[in-house]
Amino acid sequence: MYNGSVGQRAKISREQLRRRFRRAMPSYEKAAVVQKRMAERLAEVLAELSSFYPRVLEIGAGTGFFTRAAKERFSWSLYLACDLLPECACFLEPLGVHFVVANGEDPSWVRGTFDLIVSNAVFQWFEDLGESLLALAERLSPGGFLAFTTFGPDTMREIPREPPPGLLSLPRLTSLKPPGLEEIRAFRWQEVLYFEEPLAVLRHIRETGALGGLPTRWSLRALKAWQQSYERYKLEKGYPLTFEPILVIWRKVG
Repeated sequence: MYNGSVGQRAKISREQLRRRFRRAMPSYEKAAVVQKRMAERLAEVLAELSSFYPRVLEIGAGTGFFTRAAKERFSWSLYLACDLLPECACFLEPLGVHFVVANGEDPSWVRGTFDLIVSNAVFQWFEDLGESLLALAERLSPGGFLAFTTFGPDTMREIPREPPPGLLSLPRLTSLKPPGLEEIRAFRWQEVLYFEEPLAVLRHIRETGALGGLPTRWSLRALKAWQQSYERYKLEKGYPLTFEPILVIWRKVG
């Protein structure tokens, strides 16, 4: 079982992410309730700012949580969605958006500028989020929005693990705001899920693909030790798993 310092950062390759999210895809739509709430909240805030975004680029669209929420709340002329997994096409293309298999962490493949660049529950996996944000900001039209949700360091605080590389606090995230952008929204909140047993917590993490920093295989001894250690978190509602969603929206001045 992993017993490392939470101050360390997990090194997760793009291929590891592909494997884990490909494995989780059949269960993701049902299991990823927090990510779905984040997508809906982000879409609601963006709809308050505008009912029409001419050109939209979504980074890490996945199974379409945000894409569907956006379609219900505002309109566009062009919507380009990308993800590492080609299997995402079956979720996204029926929504009438253009889908490409691409790495949003390095948007050098993007052509033209966009009025909204958006991402839901993805940036925590980026190795160098600051550089990615700078590159995305360069692809914003004047007056365009860079909007995203991600997870803060209190996420899964009950689990001893190396956190993903981009799991940053709200102050740290806002310090990464690229030059020429102004802050429109920036806030955090807490979501807690409760489970009947510790094993159900681990199952949930696996079913959402969020295994970064956790071993993919456990010995029986390690698994029993982990279950016993999780007993200290038990509450009347069950065994908790905490999440710290963060929502940030910046606008390009001009």
